[in-house]
Amino acid sequence: MTHQEKMLHLVEVYEQSGQSQRAFCQEQGLKVSQFIYWIHKVRKEKQPASGFMQLSAERAASYLEVIYPNGVQVRVDSRDLALVSRLLHLY
Repeated sequence: MTHQEKMLHLVEVYEQSGQSQRAFCQEQGLKVSQFIYWIHKVRKEKQPASGFMQLSAERAASYLEVIYPNGVQVRVDSRDLALVSRLLHLY
């Protein structure tokens, strides 16, 4: 068992023991400051990573279809509001 594995195991045992850090360290022959380091290290590893993740969202094509009374159909990108306005006012 590596030193890291041993310390991770001891942190788990400590968390289930209900003892104070000082009492647990005395019982196990550990330095309190060293054990506190390992407790923080284990807890940090257990926490989910926080922060932001970059996402790219592609906007789905959105079309508008204008059908004039004479049967002519025009399909345009609905995000171009100026063009939509001109087409509606043509007839």
